[in-house]
Amino acid sequence: MLSQFFINPWLAAGGVALVSIPIIIHLMNRLRYRTVRFAAMEFLLQSQEQNRRRLLFEQLLLLLLRILIVLAIVALFARLLLDPSQLSLLEKNETHHLIVLDDSGSMRDRWGETTAYGEALQTLKRLVSDLASHGGNHSVTLMQTSNPDRTAASFTSRRADTSLVGELEDQLETMQRNCGYGSAEWREVFPAVERQLTANKGAFQIVHVLSDFRQQEWGASPTLKTDLETLTDERIRVHLVPTVPSLHGNLSVVNFEGSLHTAAVGVPVELTAEVSNGGDTVVENVPVRVLVNGEPLPQSISIPSIEAGDSVNESFEVTLTSAGEHAISVQLPADALEADNTRYVTINVPERQRVLIADGSEQTREAEYVADALAADSSITGFEVVIVRPDALRDLNLNEFTALYLLNVDRLSPDILRSVTAYVEAGGGLAWFMGDRVDASFYNGLSDESDEDEESEASDDQAALMASSIFPLDIAASPIELPRADPTNPGADLQLADRPLFEILNAEEGLLAYYLNIYRYVPLADGTVPQSVRVLGRLRNQAPLFFETRFGRGRVFVSLTSAGPMSPVLEQRWHNWPFDINAPGFTVFHLELVKYIASRQGASSTRLVGEDLLVEIDPAVAYPDVTFYPPEETGRSPVTMTATAEVENNGEAQQVSPENGTVQLLAQFDQTQTPGIYRISKEDLSRVATTELVAFNVPAEESELALSTPEAMRRELAGVDGIVVQDVGGLEGLTQDDPGRELRMFLLALLVALLIGEQWLAYRLGYHARNPSAKPAGLRSILRSRYGRGRDLGPRTQTGRSTTGGRS
Repeated sequence: MLSQFFINPWLAAGGVALVSIPIIIHLMNRLRYRTVRFAAMEFLLQSQEQNRRRLLFEQLLLLLLRILIVLAIVALFARLLLDPSQLSLLEKNETHHLIVLDDSGSMRDRWGETTAYGEALQTLKRLVSDLASHGGNHSVTLMQTSNPDRTAASFTSRRADTSLVGELEDQLETMQRNCGYGSAEWREVFPAVERQLTANKGAFQIVHVLSDFRQQEWGASPTLKTDLETLTDERIRVHLVPTVPSLHGNLSVVNFEGSLHTAAVGVPVELTAEVSNGGDTVVENVPVRVLVNGEPLPQSISIPSIEAGDSVNESFEVTLTSAGEHAISVQLPADALEADNTRYVTINVPERQRVLIADGSEQTREAEYVADALAADSSITGFEVVIVRPDALRDLNLNEFTALYLLNVDRLSPDILRSVTAYVEAGGGLAWFMGDRVDASFYNGLSDESDEDEESEASDDQAALMASSIFPLDIAASPIELPRADPTNPGADLQLADRPLFEILNAEEGLLAYYLNIYRYVPLADGTVPQSVRVLGRLRNQAPLFFETRFGRGRVFVSLTSAGPMSPVLEQRWHNWPFDINAPGFTVFHLELVKYIASRQGASSTRLVGEDLLVEIDPAVAYPDVTFYPPEETGRSPVTMTATAEVENNGEAQQVSPENGTVQLLAQFDQTQTPGIYRISKEDLSRVATTELVAFNVPAEESELALSTPEAMRRELAGVDGIVVQDVGGLEGLTQDDPGRELRMFLLALLVALLIGEQWLAYRLGYHARNPSAKPAGLRSILRSRYGRGRDLGPRTQTGRSTTGGRS
């Protein structure tokens, strides 16, 4: 027990025995008698009885003072510590210091000449230096949040001594450059910390977390308190050390996207950049620079103002004049966190986006209406339309087309159905339009493949719209007519959802939709809409007409009416959409429809820094060697790898399923910690090189620099033992030059006060002459010194006065 509170517990144990000395002396004094010769003995005994209680109290008080003096001396020599955790810093047993260094993107926050990460490294240096200066058996392990399962090779269970301090100083500059750009996944860090603590179970351990402690990671975490509490026990302490003093203004590009999958040469591509203000003040006149392949565009973009904590979407158009791979980026002026001022996208621009239309109607008249809408002037729309009969689909590579229309198709042969299903599942876009030739039994057979029990209720989240077949609806056997509007049934024929598909029809309170008439359609068999399907438009009688769903990675659109009018005869038409005032709405609808369902197979997707880059190689088409080029600004050399049949992904072996009997090869590149444009180069069997661009960006959440202050964290962690929240850059309680110094200073002052009090009281109770030069005291002096001047003890004369001159 004493070893938990004393640096020298054996002195404390021996000192407790010394307390008996003043007690023994007190008892011995009680047995000692003093003889005083005088005549009036009865009078003396009477006076002594009156002062006995006071004397006993003063004697007990003197005994207590002497006991406290002994205890204070023992506490000073045994070096009392009220906080047992401080004892570990001077014990001879091993103390293991696990230092968790946050190297996430937000740690690049800069103010003045320093950064949050730089401050963390300086705190690390001070901590190791202080441990080395103490001596003792201290070991240090350094863990970084970017890779918590792998500790630094040169800082794993290293003894804290001068050599370690020297190595750390030599590596500080290199470590400063190695701050990451990604997010700190604390849900993965805490289990890794537990594993490290378990590996050093025999030692007293202190976990030092050096971080910026952002609000979105720490203040808003519902499990923070529990996660930290699981780390602590009697021999484990956790110290949280903030490195950022205050919030700094920061603008960031948190999102950058557009219709990249439908881009074509010479056709403007609309892009949208979302700019967020993470500071606490309004920012005005924010310039945005756009770069294509590293060259800035002459156009000027400026955001008038962004409120604190708010974000603004800024849209603009970019026209690419050549086919092939292109890199586009947006940039903001430099501020506290420069890494999030730039965001990248890549795009592979074809000469034209090809749309395939399979028309089952006579003479493919339905397809011609759609083709006129999409490609009347392909230099303006960017689309090239190919029209075929349904049976011709087996001879085409569907992956060459950005979207597939199936118009009035009665049924598909099994091989074509498999091809279309694979196309959509891989990300292709499919649009179904009904007609007078459709075979309901075929379509309902496709619907029977759906397993609706697996689906949740449809919501705005596209992930909830996941059908189990490419046509998940049950339709009636034949089309029906929509009753016309009359005074008892007024209104437009269509009620459309608020989607980009119908933006022009819904404009001006649905003016164009009012003139659009639907005459015939194929109803649902029982009126039931599966949960995996969303209704986009209904008829005047509330019967659903337009639907959307997803299958695999692709999007599916279903129209229960025809694409074209179906007949030139007015009385036989299914609708009047392509004609007269409705023609503009018809054209815009199909342009937007293709953009919506267009294939994402070849579209370049942006990735987050730190994600592995996997490249598939078909050995029947290309050589297995793949060269990866990091962003030019990093100065790193390209890396050439040979693709293999199996790679390790997140600790697990991953293979690519064989295609056409050929095993696909994989090349894995994991050095993607820096944002920017990465190039992938490979050669086909004819030695023709192809290059692919991939954009890597910083996580948007790393731009949220709001702090969880030490005061707020102390309130949140109140009641959790073993956790200390430091002030910014503080090391109190982490290392101390003299643990318990404040307590010993207090004990020393208390000892001085006790000694003074003991001397005064001992003198008061002692047998001392008031005047050392005077003659020996008689009875009168003894009584007055011991029992006060309450009564005059001198002999009296007949007049009532004593011989000493006092009054009676």
